[in-house]
This record gives sequence, structure tokens and C-alpha cells, in this order.
Amino acid sequence: QAFDSSYGLLAKSGTVVLVGMPANGVMSEIDPGTMAAYSQNILGSKMGSARIQVDIPNLISLYEQGRLKLDELVTKTYNLEEINEAIAAVKRGDALRNVIVF
Repeated sequence: QAFDSSYGLLAKSGTVVLVGMPANGVMSEIDPGTMAAYSQNILGSKMGSARIQVDIPNLISLYEQGRLKLDELVTKTYNLEEINEAIAAVKRGDALRNVIVF
């Protein structure tokens, strides 16, 4: 849904960056003719360009300052013994992000 919305707003020579992973089986349709005519791009990203040594300390600092809202992204927190339930919730599409505490 987010991708379909962003694709419709894409400017000439614009790029849509897909961040993270959709639920299993999620599909989308695009018009390759329009993309070619307007030199549009789609770029996938999943930790591929992260600079762990630099980025993680920066992200922690932003979180501690209240400038990076992470708590809102957590659907539910589970104990390690509940890990199978947490995984099942993600597979069903009932959760965006679960945190496992051990």
C-alpha cells in the first residue's frame, strides 16, 4: 500500500526507495512504460548500505535525544519463551515489529 502510494507521487527522474520488508505474498503493479518514459527508478534497501560503526552510535544518540521515535514502531514485546508466537504474528501480518527480550 505504501509503495503504491509513493509510486503514484513519483516525479520525473525520481526514485522510490523501498525500506524494510513487506509481509510474505505482498505484490504490487507498476507501469514499466511510464517508468521508462519518465526515467523513474525503484531502489530496494535492507541494511545494505549501513555503516554499523558510525550509524549505530548516531542512531542511539538520536533516540536518546528523543529525535528518533522507535518505541512507536514496536508492535509487542515477547519473552524468549514466546518467540514462536512472535514469529507467527509477523507471518500472519498481525505485527510490524516484535521485540524478543532474553
